[in-house]
Amino acid sequence: MLDPSLLEAYRQTNYCFGDTSLNIAKSCSKSASLLQPFTPDGGLFITAWNPLGKELTVEDNRKANQKLKAELLTQGLNVIDGYGVSKDGKWREDSFFTYPIDKEASIKLCCDFSQNAVVYVSSDGLPELLLHPNFYLNE
Repeated sequence: MLDPSLLEAYRQTNYCFGDTSLNIAKSCSKSASLLQPFTPDGGLFITAWNPLGKELTVEDNRKANQKLKAELLTQGLNVIDGYGVSKDGKWREDSFFTYPIDKEASIKLCCDFSQNAVVYVSSDGLPELLLHPNFYLNE
């Protein structure tokens, strides 16, 4: 089961790419403008850092992220470098915003790269937290 404090931390994180900052359940006009041409698909904010919450070295995290980026590009997705950062700025993970992608493919990437959760952004610019399917079974 995902720790409630970790879930809350995900909800409070700023998900940043380019000049855009996303927050869970808060519509973002910049991401909507970017994604609307791809309706019904949206975008995905994802990292390969610290799989399933296991803290890795910076070097190992960077290698994992390189594999993730290569996979996203292989799938023909647009990829923008980004990062997730806690509200207090004490925690940060390099990440990617990628599009166009649907929820099903987003969940698959979440599983393939062993992430607790990813952020899916609908074509109307609304970010939502998608948990790894194993966590739905335990809640």
